[in-house]
Amino acid sequence: MAFLRLFQMNSSAMEVAVTHHKEQANGGSLLGRRYAELLHGEKYTDCVFHVCEEQLKCHKLILSAASPVFEAMFFGPMQESEPQIEIHDISAAIFKVLLECIYTGSVDYNGLELVACIELYYAAEKYLLDELIADSLVAITRKLRFSNILPALELSVCMGLDSLLEVCMTFFMRCCVNNAQYMTHLKEHYVHVSKECVKTIIAACKEPHKLLIWYVYEWTQQECEQLGLGPSDADLVVHGLGPEANSWPVNVNASDEAQSPAPAPIVSVERCYYKACRPFTVDAESPLWRLRLRSPRFISLMGVVINSRLPPNLTGNFGHVQVQLPLEYRESLRLDLCELPADGVDAPSNPVWSHIIQNQSTKYNCDLHLSWRREEACVLTPELSYELQIRWDGSAYGAEYPCSVQSCLADGIRFIDSDSFSGSLVKGLRYANLV
Repeated sequence: MAFLRLFQMNSSAMEVAVTHHKEQANGGSLLGRRYAELLHGEKYTDCVFHVCEEQLKCHKLILSAASPVFEAMFFGPMQESEPQIEIHDISAAIFKVLLECIYTGSVDYNGLELVACIELYYAAEKYLLDELIADSLVAITRKLRFSNILPALELSVCMGLDSLLEVCMTFFMRCCVNNAQYMTHLKEHYVHVSKECVKTIIAACKEPHKLLIWYVYEWTQQECEQLGLGPSDADLVVHGLGPEANSWPVNVNASDEAQSPAPAPIVSVERCYYKACRPFTVDAESPLWRLRLRSPRFISLMGVVINSRLPPNLTGNFGHVQVQLPLEYRESLRLDLCELPADGVDAPSNPVWSHIIQNQSTKYNCDLHLSWRREEACVLTPELSYELQIRWDGSAYGAEYPCSVQSCLADGIRFIDSDSFSGSLVKGLRYANLV
């Protein structure tokens, strides 16, 4: 009975705590809505910001409570004598987002492009809004891509934003510097940056990666053209990049490339098993298994786990002869990873990555781990869909692979089977989170 009374008391206390938490949350959201009404309705305003020919009316007390910079501006010894403040280094759109964050405590980062997030981070740094600084850096990290990393590095260097530079450089070192996919992208979509940005990248990398040597060479040619210099003057431009660039060799073989610093740990993720299905039989009409993947973040794919073959079904009358079934076989297959077009067309592109498994000793009816070295890995970009193709040659015809209905989501990675009712033979992945 004493235990029952204690349990009832604890349950009552938990209910009170939950109710109090809900009241606090509702109170906070209600206060945020009230502040938003004050901002949008321009009620009781006592200061005006002039931003790019727009007038934004605000409240000194609310701004000062959020930012020590605004507090010094309005109530410190160097306070503004006039309630009219000119803003020249922030766009009107981003200043409105800044005010919305101060008044309501929330920002819709999904509606902001990378450049807008960087400008918002700059504004947060300017007005010492610590929570907004941290949140905007997280949003920037999630929006970094092959197509915008160099412009982001350029902005962080030119604007002197050290925390942003650290975020962008970490992404560049982990996802780009030793990545053949990024090098291909850069050759097709060259981006020219300032000399200071190139110097910063060289100083951070410290090693003559093949990608950087190619980019510095291409950058030097473009810089000479922009400065009106001839090809013979390229050494002068390279000399201006500092001693690190001058000491680099002209050519680097792929085998001489340096490894990326601090490699991310390898993660294994397995889909949840639901029920068994009919096995998949490899034959001339179906020598290929397809699976679509989508990752919410940059990952380096370093392995796939599939079901190995079912033991051969030996039938017939063998009399008194005892047949010893083999325990192992030799697995040979090819893995291709293709990008799926963003326009909704189902046909995948040519493979962006391939790997061949040749005569791998494998036990029947068990987990088959197909893995490769870190430097052979393929980088999956968020917001892009991929098709993983597993292909067998004629020597595998007649082999059966067990299939099962499995979960379509594991650790945020989405698995889309070609026919969910037929199940899948792919059980999981091995990868490293790059960001």
